[in-house]
Amino acid sequence: MVSFGSRRGEAGALSVYLMAGAFLSAAGLMAWLFVRAAPVEVEIVEGGPGMGEDAPTVVASDVFGANPTAQEGMLIRLNGLPVQSPVGSEAFFAEVPGQASSYLVKMLPGVVTSGVVVEGGATVSVVGVVHVMSDSVADAWVASGGISEGDRILAIFAESFFEASGVTVTAQPQPQGN
Repeated sequence: MVSFGSRRGEAGALSVYLMAGAFLSAAGLMAWLFVRAAPVEVEIVEGGPGMGEDAPTVVASDVFGANPTAQEGMLIRLNGLPVQSPVGSEAFFAEVPGQASSYLVKMLPGVVTSGVVVEGGATVSVVGVVHVMSDSVADAWVASGGISEGDRILAIFAESFFEASGVTVTAQPQPQGN
C-alpha cells in the first residue's frame, strides 16, 4: 500500500487563502447586487370577501333561498328577483324562491346616491354580501335614515339580509290595468 503521508498541513498552507478568497467573492457579489438592485414598490390590497375587483359568484335564486347564510361573507350575484315592497329609502323586500317570506335587501349608500330607484313589482339583479341581522344593525339603519323607526320592526324579524353594492333594475313594474 502506498503511504500518502500525513495529511496534516497539506491543505493548511492554501486553506487560509481559499477561505479569504471565498469571503471576498461573496462580499463582492453582495456589493454588486446592492448597486444593481432596483427599488420595487409593492401594493398591498386589504379586504375580505366581496371586496376589490373580484367578480361576484352567480348563485341561482333557488339555491340561495334554500340557505342564504351558506353564502355569508361571499360576494355573490342574484338575478331576476321580484321586488315585493320598498322599506324606507335604502332597502326593499324581494321574493326569493325557497323562503317562506320576502327576503330583505339593503342597498349601500353609494347605490342609493347613484340614483337607483327600486319600486314594488320591479325585477332586479343584485350584487353584494349576505350578513346576519341583529338589533344593532337595524338601529344603525334607523340612525342613518336608511329606514324609518316604523320599518325597523320589519327589519329585525329577518334572520339575515343581503347588503347590495350593486342593484340593476331589469324590468320595471307593470301598470295595473282596470
